[in-house]
Amino acid sequence: MRIRWLLPILAVCPVAVAQQDDDAAALALADRAQTEADAPRACVEYAEAALTETTYSDSAPSSAGGRASVNIRCDGALGERWRAVFSDRLDYFWAQRASAQAVNTLKEAYVSFRDGGTELFDLGRINVREGVGFAYNPTDYFRADAVRAIVSIDPNTLRDERLGTLVARSQTLWSSGSLTALYAPRVSAEPSTSTFSPDLGATNRSGRWELILSQRWAADFQPQLSLTGTEHHSPQAGLNLTYLLNSATVAYLEWSGGRGPSNLAASGYLGAEPTAFHSRLSTGFTYTTPYELSVTLEYEYDGAAPSRSDWAAIRRNAVASNVQYREYAGSQAELAARQNLFGYAHWEDLGIPHLDLTAFVRFDPYDHSRVTWAEARYHWRHAGLALQWQRRAGAATSDFAPWPVRQSWLALLDYYF
Repeated sequence: MRIRWLLPILAVCPVAVAQQDDDAAALALADRAQTEADAPRACVEYAEAALTETTYSDSAPSSAGGRASVNIRCDGALGERWRAVFSDRLDYFWAQRASAQAVNTLKEAYVSFRDGGTELFDLGRINVREGVGFAYNPTDYFRADAVRAIVSIDPNTLRDERLGTLVARSQTLWSSGSLTALYAPRVSAEPSTSTFSPDLGATNRSGRWELILSQRWAADFQPQLSLTGTEHHSPQAGLNLTYLLNSATVAYLEWSGGRGPSNLAASGYLGAEPTAFHSRLSTGFTYTTPYELSVTLEYEYDGAAPSRSDWAAIRRNAVASNVQYREYAGSQAELAARQNLFGYAHWEDLGIPHLDLTAFVRFDPYDHSRVTWAEARYHWRHAGLALQWQRRAGAATSDFAPWPVRQSWLALLDYYF
């Protein structure tokens, strides 16, 4: 394998697995890097350089490639009651036998006002992230078409390294809860592939609104209810629950339901069909050991996706149509088949300080396909070195089909300024 040239680097530098860089992780790592009390920085910037090796399911030879990235997040006060947030990521990809490509992702750019008490108002491009599920978030209604560049399939990265939506958001707070209202206008129906396009056609293709109510009923029980509407579609109701089972275990449940087309109909795989009520669910628990190891097990259900028998019938059709549907489900962050199982583990300071390990597997119980991902990362004061591995297993028409990419390796160096 042509990743042998990486071995001398990895031999002198321990590597570890952690959640891929996201805005929150960038800020956390920058804070952790400080050895003395410094004034908070308004901006955090970091750069990445990655080299990849990819193998394929067909007879094509393996290929090498790479990525260079720059990420910045600024969050600063504009006055006593005003603040501004800006977050942007620029990625440059290259690979053998393929054209180089640059992709800019404007994640956030908004202003925020607080009246000094219980009222907040935000206006601009905001990455609206909802849901307590780990890998599948049915109440994260602004997730569709928001990922411009996939730099990792780690769920944390997909959730954070994506386009924000142009919205107006207000929030009212009280001692035991909050009420949030959002409105996202229709701006454009056409997504853009231009490098520096804000791509509002992807995130603001239609007008949308959302109401979110959070109310604490007990010290460790605060459910969240939501109602979301999209023009020309029926409203969708949502529920998020978390509960501390004991000092080491947190259980969670995320549910969304409403009338709408099936995933197949929405993708164009089928013709027009009557809408129906569909439920979507993500539930599981996270257990944390005394040794800084946390394990998450999750069950995922999408009532709008094909059942076991329907999925078997779809797999007998043309491969091209099957691939088209799976790509649509991926862009919408929906399940291709009705059920998935997910397991995730994260271990900090794995025998060596600053060495972290993360791994997950997603499994389709209908066709027994799976995707496995792991990362090892070692971090210094301003830099980090990581090695990632990803592999898909299953038939060519399965949910996580290894077609055309079967396996990939990635070596990553990042530096925080």
